[in-house]
Amino acid sequence: MQISGMMFIMMLVGLSGCLFVWEEEEFYPAMALSPMPEIAMSEKTIESIDGDMVAFIPEGWYLLKQEFYPSKDVFAMAVDSTMTLTAVFSKLNKPAKDSNSLKNVNDMMRFALQQHIAKSQGSVQQVGKGRPLSIGRRTFGFISFGKSNTMSTKALVWRSNAGNLYECALVPLDMTSTPIPNDSMQTRIIRSIASMIMF
Repeated sequence: MQISGMMFIMMLVGLSGCLFVWEEEEFYPAMALSPMPEIAMSEKTIESIDGDMVAFIPEGWYLLKQEFYPSKDVFAMAVDSTMTLTAVFSKLNKPAKDSNSLKNVNDMMRFALQQHIAKSQGSVQQVGKGRPLSIGRRTFGFISFGKSNTMSTKALVWRSNAGNLYECALVPLDMTSTPIPNDSMQTRIIRSIASMIMF
């Protein structure tokens, strides 16, 4: 009786691997942030071409001239005083068929990641999980991506009230001997930028 009972338990354990598939969540649950920035912010503003969003940049950062923009989708760039980080503001061009499907923040994060993976011909991959961030009534997608063995880029993705999809990417720069701010500090910076984006 004991042997058959043990065999029954072992059979259940073996079957559980087949019956119950534990699928890892793609994104972390949403996080509510304080409307107050975590670092000092300046009064310098960035405005989208369509005028449907305004952002502030951190204290001590400088706006770059348009000649330094890497593509026509970029409408503003700001760099810190040590030339270790740059914030790149761009408009994500979505196909007309995706206009309605990209209202969900998780879909926006997926779309932004797909764009970066495609542009890099697969050399860029998602790092960790994305997470929706809410600040009052505003919602952002927060994602990280990068090439292997390099510091990742952190990015915010959001949809303006006019229906445009935007991204602010915080890109590490290896241009000087000054150490790049650590991961925790970069997260504080991009969350502070998020707290000062109006749309």
